[in-house]
Amino acid sequence: MSRLFALVSWAMVATFVLAGAARAHDARPLSVNVAEQGKGLYLARVRVPPTVDLDNQPRLIWPSNCRVLNDRLGDGALSPSETVVVACKGGLEGQHLRVRYPIYNPSLATLFRLSELNGKVLTRVLPPDRPDWQVPKQPGLPQVAAGYLKLGVQHIWTGIDHLLFVTGLLILAGSMRRVLLAITGFTIAHSITLSLSALGLVEVPVPPVEAAIALSILFLAREIALPSPDSLAGRFPILVSSSFGLLHGFGFAAALREVGLPTGELAVGLLCFNLGVEIGQIVFVAGVIVLFLFLAIRRGVKLGGLTTAPLQGRLAVLAGYGLGVPAAFWFIQRLGAMGL
Repeated sequence: MSRLFALVSWAMVATFVLAGAARAHDARPLSVNVAEQGKGLYLARVRVPPTVDLDNQPRLIWPSNCRVLNDRLGDGALSPSETVVVACKGGLEGQHLRVRYPIYNPSLATLFRLSELNGKVLTRVLPPDRPDWQVPKQPGLPQVAAGYLKLGVQHIWTGIDHLLFVTGLLILAGSMRRVLLAITGFTIAHSITLSLSALGLVEVPVPPVEAAIALSILFLAREIALPSPDSLAGRFPILVSSSFGLLHGFGFAAALREVGLPTGELAVGLLCFNLGVEIGQIVFVAGVIVLFLFLAIRRGVKLGGLTTAPLQGRLAVLAGYGLGVPAAFWFIQRLGAMGL
């Protein structure tokens, strides 16, 4: 019964992974960018994630003191397919910007970004149940920090490819000590490249990075399905995790660049986004370890090797395929996006 339970558990994990395979990183927040062009004059654009249905495209509702100058819709709303100029008597400070979905709310967070003429950038990330943003007269540092912290957590939890890679590291590590070393190496490495890329100190094209991330998961999948004590990952897990961590950091930075960093609180935004990624990663790692411990106890295995013990023989092959199949799909898909 314990073997059957383990097989069913891993089958459920594989099903969850495959169901989200085609949507890795698609659940990005709805982005509302407003740039001040002159006194009371604004240029606005809404950027909608590709997961939103065409008949459910959101609209931005302006406050009563604003008038859309090229109002093709006739009701003051802004379609996400166009960029418009808006005149607001008295400006936007203290006013409310609201997002409305015509059919249903697809449970997306909303990123509001207002760039002022004086160089200040007001940024706020709101959860799905709060579609209304009151533009503050003066941006608060705690609000910026909380917004980017939530954005980091959301990004790692919707980044299925990153989570699969972390799962592969846990399986290969084999013991708690090696788990801590591998995760620490991965964390330090991706924090370095995330910071360098987000600050514009290092520029790497996104499509090759995304394809290489998928390839890194394929590498771990093979190591799990065909384990060998003499393999590179088996002997030096921290080297493998750190090397691929540098690569995954560029992937995190690509998502952060789409959102942008607040000009006045650049360090706070970057730090809190990275902390959010780490918090989401720690929660996920803890959950996977609890699952491994449960499987080990069910099979009557001592807890010394708490990650490898539940995954032997056919279970290891199943886990390898559970990681490798979606990774192969992503790799081919992302090569196609590069025109290869």
